Amino acid sequence: MDNTIIIINESDELFPSEFTAIGEECPSVIYAMGNLDLLKSGKKVAVIGSRKATPKGVSKAFELGKKYASEGYVVVSGLALGCDAAAHRGCMAAGVGTIAIVATGLDRVYPRDNIPLQEEILSKGGLILSEQPLGVKANPSTLVARNRLQAALSDIVLVAECPKHSGTMHTVRDGQKYGKKILAARFPYRNEANSGNHYIIDSGIGIGV
Repeated sequence: MDNTIIIINESDELFPSEFTAIGEECPSVIYAMGNLDLLKSGKKVAVIGSRKATPKGVSKAFELGKKYASEGYVVVSGLALGCDAAAHRGCMAAGVGTIAIVATGLDRVYPRDNIPLQEEILSKGGLILSEQPLGVKANPSTLVARNRLQAALSDIVLVAECPKHSGTMHTVRDGQKYGKKILAARFPYRNEANSGNHYIIDSGIGIGV
């Protein structure tokens, strides 16, 4: 497991073209730890959702992460509790390295409960990315900023489960702005926890899967 932190400037060959494509919202530098080859993957899907997901939502995130990884996608998510963590685990269960884009400097892990998950991601060929310099703690602005990078790096933004009023919807809106395909998991019932999924599908923002 390589915990070396690499600094990648916008002018470097390794810098993701997907970030350059978002213009003024492109970070000038990113910090990376782990398997840089994942940045070259041809297919990436952001599997995202609520931190306070229901057991069904967590299960969907895991299943979707595993399914898309099995189909050759690298799963991108945010190392948060709930759906994000499950999506990362689903990707790794398929034997594929996953990318976590985080809202802290890479000398920190947020939330701390996911320190073992970050270590597992790195040990199984995954990659941790951030635009934040070392020492930066997670805060509302860095968490929202992180969302745009998940959308930018991915071809598809896929919501496992989220309320209509949720941080996940920031990523959905960023995905719309960047011209990404938007998908949302279908649920046979409606409640507050999956109201965002129904809104995405019913409004035509995205397609149900």
